Amino acid sequence: MLDNISIKNFALIEDLSVNFSENFNVLTGETGAGKSIIIDALSVLLGGRAQAEFIRSGTKKAFIEGTFYLPNNHTVWSFLEEIGVDCEDYVIVMNRELSLNGRNICRVNGRSLTLGQYRQLGINIVDIHGQHEHQHLLQSNKHINFLDKFGGISHLKLTKTVKEKYDKYINTKNKLNELKTSEKARLQKMDFLKYNLEEIKQANITQGEIKSLTKEVDLLANAGKISEHLNFAYLQLFAEDRGSSAYELLSKALDNLNEIKKMDSSLEKMADQLEPSLYLLEDIAIEIRNYIDNIEYSPERLEQTDKRLQLLKNLCKKYGSTIEDVLEYAHQSEDELEKLMSSSEQTKELEITLENQLNDFMTSAQYLSEARKKLAKILEMKVVNELVELAMPHTQFLVSFSSCEPTYQGLEQIEFLISPNPGEPLLPLVKIASGGELSRIMLALKTILAKIDDIGTLIFDEIDSGIGGKAAQKVAEKLELISESQQVICVTHSPFIAALADNHILLDKQTVAGRTKTVVSVLKKEDRVNEIARMLGGENPSSDLKKHAMSILKKK
Repeated sequence: MLDNISIKNFALIEDLSVNFSENFNVLTGETGAGKSIIIDALSVLLGGRAQAEFIRSGTKKAFIEGTFYLPNNHTVWSFLEEIGVDCEDYVIVMNRELSLNGRNICRVNGRSLTLGQYRQLGINIVDIHGQHEHQHLLQSNKHINFLDKFGGISHLKLTKTVKEKYDKYINTKNKLNELKTSEKARLQKMDFLKYNLEEIKQANITQGEIKSLTKEVDLLANAGKISEHLNFAYLQLFAEDRGSSAYELLSKALDNLNEIKKMDSSLEKMADQLEPSLYLLEDIAIEIRNYIDNIEYSPERLEQTDKRLQLLKNLCKKYGSTIEDVLEYAHQSEDELEKLMSSSEQTKELEITLENQLNDFMTSAQYLSEARKKLAKILEMKVVNELVELAMPHTQFLVSFSSCEPTYQGLEQIEFLISPNPGEPLLPLVKIASGGELSRIMLALKTILAKIDDIGTLIFDEIDSGIGGKAAQKVAEKLELISESQQVICVTHSPFIAALADNHILLDKQTVAGRTKTVVSVLKKEDRVNEIARMLGGENPSSDLKKHAMSILKKK
């Protein structure tokens, strides 16, 4: 329920606070006193369109705040938890600030929200019905919700099941469409990976191959120079002509030392030290000779090796900076290719799943359709009975079904059709000209759905417009009935409606210091009599009118 609303600098309202009863509230007053301004303020508070014209002349900001109490099982608590709004004692404080600079701030329990979040909260706790725009009732796409709510908890479980099955079906369908849409890209990617893998595979790469090939190319490219220098070194060490090689000269030096070492023992030591050098020199000469014999000086081999080295370097440029990177790329590509190849099997599996899910959805949706048709007959009868009580005895009411493509709501569109007078065709509600007739139809539906409606607060702006007498009395009784399970706030000119309220709020227009403002007061018994008498007969009501007003109130 809405417990209180505070309004500052909004239209004619300077500073006003209104407390509401949890049952039936009426707002009355002379034309222009500001009754509908209260409804406008409530609409803005709940996320309605904010206009600069709403800000009171001479001020820069308008402020509206409302305090709501909701049951602990209300659906909005999970929504508020999701968006991070703290709630204690099941209280919601909504406030909205409008500025001339166009900036408007929306807060819930002190936390700023986007207008979208704020509005989503508002539409789930209050339902506003104006004289010419009963939003939910005039929107034919909402009629299916009216019918499903009428079915109660067991029926709503069936609608939930249909929605869940439809969501599964759509989710699978989207996945399948995504796979099919990307089929061309998938095939192109597979060709690309296959080409790259084939190129790497044909190269027959081994670990460390670039290093060994680089060394081999260097040797092959310099084989002639290496051979030339080694031959020269061999000659100088071992095979120089005329006995001038290092080996021959060292041998002669050793022979000379051996000849004289007996003459001096220190010379023997020199000979012993020099002799191993001769053997070492001989070994080195042999190694040089063997190396020369094994040098492969082949231009063909050099060309082949260099070509292989360039191939590996090109692969590194394309697939990784090292041979190890190239091999890792090949491994990853094989995994990706395997997944892409398996996606065709996934497509087949999804097609089978999709068909099964569609059949499952259709079975539940058809069952839901049959249940709705049975409910429609009951609702039609109940609405007609309610309209008889609301002085519309000849009204025909029909719940029209039309087939449509499958949706989360099932297989049909539902629209309420009505014929208010005998001989007139059944037409959609939106085409009914009379605001009074539409009001009574709305009241009939709200009366039927009152105890199962999620909305805790219903606001009616001059719902009695265009009706009077017995019809107005019936409207009052229906509003009173609805108020037993939902909070009702009603702006009215009808004394019958005002007389049945639990809380009577009077709005008046006053001029103070040359400025007009709206003031509010809660009427007690005697003041209510005077106000209802005024509503019955205008200013300065007679004693008879006051007695009539008292008799109306005595019915409470």
